Amino acid sequence: MSVNYSPITFIRSINKKHLRQYFTKRKLLDSIDWSLEGEEYAQALYEKIKDSNAAVRDVIAQDFGIVSSLATVEGVISLYEIISDTFSKDKADAIREKLDKIDGLYDKVLLVLLNNPKVIEWVLRLEHMEKMKFKHDCFVGTDIDFEVDDETIEKLKEEIQKYYKSQGRGQNCHIDHYIKQNPERYCFFAYPEDYAKRDLTYKGSQLTPYVRRPVMEIVFVYDATTGILKLSAGRMRNVDVMQNAFCKKVLGLPGLPDGSTKVYKLAPLLDPNFRFVTDPKDKIESVSLRILKVKVNKDGEHRKLTCEGEPLNPGTDLLRDMVTKAIISYALSPKRITVLQAKITIRFKPEKGKASLTATFWLYSSGGSAFENKPTHHIAERCVHEWGLVGFLISKDGKTA
Repeated sequence: MSVNYSPITFIRSINKKHLRQYFTKRKLLDSIDWSLEGEEYAQALYEKIKDSNAAVRDVIAQDFGIVSSLATVEGVISLYEIISDTFSKDKADAIREKLDKIDGLYDKVLLVLLNNPKVIEWVLRLEHMEKMKFKHDCFVGTDIDFEVDDETIEKLKEEIQKYYKSQGRGQNCHIDHYIKQNPERYCFFAYPEDYAKRDLTYKGSQLTPYVRRPVMEIVFVYDATTGILKLSAGRMRNVDVMQNAFCKKVLGLPGLPDGSTKVYKLAPLLDPNFRFVTDPKDKIESVSLRILKVKVNKDGEHRKLTCEGEPLNPGTDLLRDMVTKAIISYALSPKRITVLQAKITIRFKPEKGKASLTATFWLYSSGGSAFENKPTHHIAERCVHEWGLVGFLISKDGKTA
């Protein structure tokens, strides 16, 4: 979320009546002269904000920054979607009906911030999730019959706390969950308490030590359609602990299915017959192989080789040719080459009046990937499956992949 905005432009962009509601509800700057009009009013309010104390300025800057970042067509569409998903149909219809009568994107977002702050919170949280790179995927199964209720959340929270309490942290933990549609994904945001940290801060003009209790962030995303559980857990190494916790406490499984870890089979990228075949409905203009990193095994020694396409000339044939020449120079059999990583870019056909969208991502033979949680990357991830580049340590029918 970008928080860079011009305060004076912000004031000019919003109906004075709605700004007055904001300051009244927030109980900020109670001596504003609302009888002023036009530029005189805008300048007076701007000066009032500028001359207020630091705490008040910080609150206003945070709120105005949030509104500015979401005051776009895409931002308002996200607000409407979350309103529909969060409230009952009658209440959601009533909220949308009120917003439909409000002119101006800034005004719509400001009123949601004032009256339905949880909606704003979820928009920001999901926006944050869309930018995350989930490095840990596993297959847990599709069509699982489970419910997400307070008891489920409590069980997951207790399991997470149990793990961290053995390390002397995790005394508190909060979990929020949200069901995101198209495709259906169950999103869980867990915030266990981390070790206390001691910082130096200013209290007025006095430099004072301050003890704070930060939180860690663990995000689970279960895709009910593909059966894939994605996990983001910072630098945590024993990710299977969290994967097992989710499988047991949320999905009601005995634990993480054996051999469910997803891996990427990148060897086909060196096959001269391999093609990035795409479905016309995805409106893909081109697919480019940008980087290949391979491991060369010769006389018991392992060397790594990275081949990168030129900025104006990326492509499968170019990189395949580069790797082939390297194999020849080493006098090796292709069987001694292991593809470790691949960087791929998918370019979509531009819509009228809009720039072309791209999805660039990494695939790792160890199973990691760098897909983001956004529509173009969802298409890319599906394409990778369709290209036959995905496997599991043990396949869905129990056989070795």
